[in-house]
Order: sequence, then structure tokens, then C-alpha cells
Amino acid sequence: MMVDCVILAGGANGELEKIEGIPNKALIKIGDKEVIRYVLEALRRVEKIERIVLAGPVEQFECLKGDYSLELVPEENSLLENLGAATRYLQTKKPLLIATADIPLITSEGLEDFLQKCYPYDIDFYYPIVRKEVCENSFPGVKRTFVKLEEGSFTGGNIFLVNSTIIEPNLPILKQFIDSRKKPLKMVSMLGAGFLLSGLAGRLSIAQLEKRFSGLFNLKAKAIISDYPELGFDMDKPEDLELMRRYIADSNNEGL
Repeated sequence: MMVDCVILAGGANGELEKIEGIPNKALIKIGDKEVIRYVLEALRRVEKIERIVLAGPVEQFECLKGDYSLELVPEENSLLENLGAATRYLQTKKPLLIATADIPLITSEGLEDFLQKCYPYDIDFYYPIVRKEVCENSFPGVKRTFVKLEEGSFTGGNIFLVNSTIIEPNLPILKQFIDSRKKPLKMVSMLGAGFLLSGLAGRLSIAQLEKRFSGLFNLKAKAIISDYPELGFDMDKPEDLELMRRYIADSNNEGL
């Protein structure tokens, strides 16, 4: 089964944009190309992805259409509205892969592994989680927030696979999840004070979280353990950008 993809690339005025003098952090250059190009190149190598739609300031990303099979949807007033606009534009019944635009370390291998583990796509909401030791082995010294569960300590990813037919009625929930992806404890707190306290004590299991989330929001949810730590690294702070520039430069030098 094929899937469609939405990239959320709404305009912003954060710290990185000000430092780099760029209107959108997806357009910051790492090496000789913009961050968004790394994301698009990984996505287009995944055979299961059919259509790719980017929701953001169209005028800033129009130049990409000559190089990629990409459809653009004008941004609206918020991330929530951008996701809704992209979903209405697609009019698809396929599973929908949602990705942020600031994940230049993402690889087609990591995406394919995630989609393979989600198959046969009979759950409403799939979310990747990455073990602490996997993150630290690949990116030593990088600061991430981890939640201790019975199965180990995990951080969350920056992609989601969602049943496209449940997106519109669940947009507020999806927004909370996307906004909280960098703060796993905040994500756990969405499930109630008791779950937050259990989470702080490391007494929760993945199955308990899945069951609670599914029951609370009347949909089926599943966490996917990924061995690809790049799913968990986005570009939010100057130190993130510096790490990504260093990592990509080292990878390019190794390929020479």
C-alpha cells in the first residue's frame, strides 16, 4: 500500500531564522543546499511514498518544484490549520506520513524502516520512539529529553503516520502531539496526572501508554521502536544546527 506525505514548513521567526538571516529555517543552508532539500531527497527515495505536499509560504518554496515532484499548499495561521489545509487539498484515503521540515539528517532507510514496522497500516496513529542508548551512540553529547519506561528510556521522533480519515476530527490532538514531540514528559502529561506521576517514576510500559492514548482519544495508537536516531533530531537551536552541519560535513568527507 502506498502512502502520501505532508511536510509542515510554516513560516517562523525564531532564534535560528534571526541568526542566519533567513525567513524560514527549512531554507537555512547546510553545506551547499537548504535543509528542506535533504528532507525531500530522503522522502523521494522511499518507494511507498506517492504524493508529497508541503504546507508553508508558497513563494519561498516555489523554486523547489523544478527539482522535486512536490505540491505546495499555502500556509494558514497555525500549524493546526496548515495540517488541515494540506489534508483537504490531498483528499486522500491513503495513510498520511506527516513530517516536519527541519530534519535534514533523516534518511530513506530510516523512513522505510518506520513504514515497514507500521505495516499493514491498520492503526490510526503510529509514532516512532528511539532508545536513549541508540541516540547517544550516534550523536554523543547531544541533549535530548528522554522518558524512562519499563522497556527503557526513549525520546520521540519528528514524523507520524496517521489514518488520513481521522485527521480532520482529531486536528487538536495531533497538534498537541506535534507541539509536544520535543518534550516527552509533556506528551505523557496529556494522558492525565496519574500517568505523569507514573512516568516520572519509570513505572509505565509502552503498552499502557498506547492503551491510554487510544481510549482517551477514541482511536488506535501504536509506538514504533526505531533504531534510526535521526528520526529524533530536529533543528531547533543554534547548537542543533552546528551539530548537523558538522555531521553532514563529516559524512560528505567520508564519501570522498
